[in-house]
Amino acid sequence: MSSEYGALDVNVNLPKRAVSNTIELPLFLNMVAISLSGAALGNIILYRSCVHALNFPEEECRPFLSPVKNNETNHLEADVQRYATFVSTVKMVLEAVVPAFLSFFLGAWSDTYGRKPLMVWSLLGSAITSMLLVIFGLMDNLGPWWYIATVIPFSLTGGYVVLFTGAYCYVSDTSTKENTSLRMTMVDATASSGSVIGSILSSYLILSIGNVYLLLLTSTLNVFSYAFTNVYIKESLNGALQGGSWRVLDLLLVKDMFRECFKHRPDHRRTQIILISITKFLLIIVLYGTSSLEYLFTRTQLHWSLQDFTKYSALSTSLSFVGGFFGIMVVQKILGIGDISFAIFAILSTVAEYVLKICAISWWYMYLGALVSVFKGLSSALTRSYISKILPSEDVAKIFALVCGFEGFAPLLAPLIYNSLYAATLATLPGAIYILSSIFALVCVVMLGFVQYYHWRGSGAHYQRINSGMVHNSTGGSNVFEKEF
Repeated sequence: MSSEYGALDVNVNLPKRAVSNTIELPLFLNMVAISLSGAALGNIILYRSCVHALNFPEEECRPFLSPVKNNETNHLEADVQRYATFVSTVKMVLEAVVPAFLSFFLGAWSDTYGRKPLMVWSLLGSAITSMLLVIFGLMDNLGPWWYIATVIPFSLTGGYVVLFTGAYCYVSDTSTKENTSLRMTMVDATASSGSVIGSILSSYLILSIGNVYLLLLTSTLNVFSYAFTNVYIKESLNGALQGGSWRVLDLLLVKDMFRECFKHRPDHRRTQIILISITKFLLIIVLYGTSSLEYLFTRTQLHWSLQDFTKYSALSTSLSFVGGFFGIMVVQKILGIGDISFAIFAILSTVAEYVLKICAISWWYMYLGALVSVFKGLSSALTRSYISKILPSEDVAKIFALVCGFEGFAPLLAPLIYNSLYAATLATLPGAIYILSSIFALVCVVMLGFVQYYHWRGSGAHYQRINSGMVHNSTGGSNVFEKEF
């Protein structure tokens, strides 16, 4: 170990594919639970906002609890949605504060103490939060603002920023450079498939067992996800130290991460890392901003019920799931498209989707948008795969931590930007959130274009260095090449 927080070796004793490294299962169960509970909680927050905050009669507000939309709440929709959006904004910001802070420490920390703790902590926090949500659902006398208190455990244990930092680092440790793209895609596809199943089942389960029992089911799934990870998943790093939680906030970790991330690298790789980090930051802002409002948008613009929305959401996520595997295993391999080039194409397809949603006056606009953006889920996996290929393995975790750090601050800004915009344009142009998303996406395309340019230029320079080295060697000179990393 070169320093106190030096990188450890990958655990070569881990089998290639076994229960001991199947992180996809707990991630899948957790995403199913989140997707299931999201539908129930959305209705509960609308109802509690209507009754406790805006003081409308309970009978008038009760239709908000149903996944089947009717015209009984049309005169309440605008006021209730605005208030529920405000509650959601505060919840999302508070939920993201601690993970954004922790993300700058945990990359270097996990190089010494392992990847597994990052996943275990986050899943434990998710399990505790889901239990508190059951209590919140049971107590009808609690107003919508009590919802915010339930997210504290998940936030304090790192949230999804820490969970996916651990997951991506774990995949990087246990993958070869040849299958990194596929494994990264599998992690994203696991989350997507969990969301699909949760979306499909949510409205039917609400109708059959009710909101509270649905929250109890999601709590059970989260507890099992935590227990499985804690008991069965093996650490991916050899010699990872036990404990060390008291050293998580060591400022040396931040100093170490920034030193490694921003040190000079050949072929403008430092610039490429910064551009990719900003790109992912903007894409996460778009993801968090639109995902929390899309149901409300379809209620307002197309008069959809929760069942209508979950059917669309399930199909859209399924197409993204299929497109991810088809894109990596077929399109990229057959056509030989690079990671960054494919990521640019994927983001451009989302711009087409947003334009269709801006113009949506009928249901088929939404479905056509989902079809044209079939590869939209690939950009995250492809950019991470690219990072893992251009950097030495001992730096990957720190770079992923930096990227996740940028992503961690996105949920702080997304609700402030998008929810405020939606509330201001709800009566005139609900699709304004997709105009903003298109602008952000085009900015990302430009930045990834520079990354691709630097990569091409660097590849050409590297080819020239090798050729010059071969010529020098053939004339009797030394055969010492400039090290790529």
